[in-house]
Amino acid sequence: MCNTIQETTPVTPLDPSDARCNAVKYAILAPSPHNTQPWRVAFQGDERIILSIDHSRLIPGCDPLGRQAFISVGAFLENLDLAAKNSGLRADIDLFPAGWPDSRLVQDTPVARVDLVEDPHIEPDPLFLQIPLRHTSRRRFEKRKVPLDAAGEITAAYDFSLVPLGFSHDDDLIHAIADLAADAMEIELADPERFRETLQYFRFTDAEAHTAQDGFGHAQSGYGPVMRFFIGRFILPRSKAASSPESFSRMAKRSTREQAASAGGIGWLSTKGDHRVDQVRTGRAFQRVHLKACALGLALHPMSQLLADYPGMAGLRSVLRDLLGVPDTQAVQMLFRMGYARPVLPTPRRRPGDFFFP
Repeated sequence: MCNTIQETTPVTPLDPSDARCNAVKYAILAPSPHNTQPWRVAFQGDERIILSIDHSRLIPGCDPLGRQAFISVGAFLENLDLAAKNSGLRADIDLFPAGWPDSRLVQDTPVARVDLVEDPHIEPDPLFLQIPLRHTSRRRFEKRKVPLDAAGEITAAYDFSLVPLGFSHDDDLIHAIADLAADAMEIELADPERFRETLQYFRFTDAEAHTAQDGFGHAQSGYGPVMRFFIGRFILPRSKAASSPESFSRMAKRSTREQAASAGGIGWLSTKGDHRVDQVRTGRAFQRVHLKACALGLALHPMSQLLADYPGMAGLRSVLRDLLGVPDTQAVQMLFRMGYARPVLPTPRRRPGDFFFP
């Protein structure tokens, strides 16, 4: 039994005959804050996967409690489960095998122990087909409301009882949230550490994205290659953003307001508690929400700044809670806009072998 990272005994991680390699290949396509991809993987024996958080890829300024990182772990596990089912395997997932974790610390112990077991009763889930098609879209969406029927179909795609979905396409709410989101972006980038983290993972050019294989940039906002070249080289290159943070902040605030105001609907996920298990469950639910939205032809974009856990965001979080009508007894874990838009390029991804640790 594995309780700590040190007890793992990895096997050759990219053996094509090992079903776990195929499952991990799809799992790493999950979303994560700033597309940091903060996952570490090891294999044990013939069936077991040990999943941990890569501390070197945390963003403690923007995500001081690691809540968003644990949500990304849930999304990773959902993809892993879907990929296993598609191969006729059952994923037996044991969360926090070393014991109940501290909800305010990111400990150096496994987040999940997963055994992939052959099971003749397992059937593929159609959402598996959406994994390589799901991308976060930072485009401005078309002026078209997301129908309530679509929200109903999305709700039916996951266990609503543990992580309820809220949805509205009310214009007044959308514009109020757009103003809040813009203010939240300004607050986030006003802090030097948070600004540094954002700049660290923002890809100003295609060359940066290709080299780093993580982060996000102008490509996810729908800009074509020529416009991306001019923005990244002349209008707002990395050197100008680093030396003039206010220029980058103004651009980000303006883009955030325009993006949010173009939403065809606003969705949110909440939980009764705010423990690590709740956050992992949220990640699994959110991934299914996004995959189902993708299957319905909907674009989706998380708006994480408004839910940030640092003190400077507490006031806006309170206003948001009132706008959404979420009681104080629940934690809003995810906020996102949905709508209709042309596809965007996927965020860059590291190679599967980069996630394995010795």
